[in-house]
Amino acid sequence: MISAEHRGAIAEHWRRRARSELEVGRAFAAMAPLLASHGADATVVRLLERGARDEERHAALCMELASTYAGEPLEPPFIVDVPLPTFGERDPDLEIALLVSGMCCINETIATAWLSSCLSAATEPIAVAANRAHLRDEIDHARLGWAHLASRAVSPEIRDALAARLPALLAANLPGWERADALLPDEGIPEHGHPSTTTSRRVVHDAVRDVVLPGFAFVGVDSRAATDYFESRFVK
Repeated sequence: MISAEHRGAIAEHWRRRARSELEVGRAFAAMAPLLASHGADATVVRLLERGARDEERHAALCMELASTYAGEPLEPPFIVDVPLPTFGERDPDLEIALLVSGMCCINETIATAWLSSCLSAATEPIAVAANRAHLRDEIDHARLGWAHLASRAVSPEIRDALAARLPALLAANLPGWERADALLPDEGIPEHGHPSTTTSRRVVHDAVRDVVLPGFAFVGVDSRAATDYFESRFVK
């Protein structure tokens, strides 16, 4: 039996997740024409367009869960526009490679591993169904990033430039994944799909070490500097 306090915390967690999903969806929608205009493979562009719709659906699912846990209908977040991150690079192809690397190759790959952990811990049917639905789409959102970096749209020169900037990308993205969820107890509520802070951090670190960094190397981006940074900063 879940306590009223935990029920309210989970409701707020899912409402916050709804906003995040909408923000990512808006970003994917903005990225699709940007990549298309710079020669990205048509399949990558289609996956981005589909990803934008996926995230809208995820947001609706998050709100459904938030309302269920709250025991009353909750107002969904309203988002008009989400500006894409910028990196100050003069070369637009490098800007795009950094954008795709951060949003898809790093964040969506970590999200896939984290959602797998949430799903494996969950026993409540509503949590199992929600995490399974999210996970199914997040896998493709990560794949589209790796597909772009491996494609002819990214030159060897861009891959070399990207390699030098990977430590900064990790520095920008990983702290948010490491941060404890202030809405939930440190021990988590695993049966409802919320692992402990310790488990979440371990899953994130494992994903970077075992998937993200080897992934960059596999698509031709030298990840040695990023590996050194990760091991010195995040591996205890």
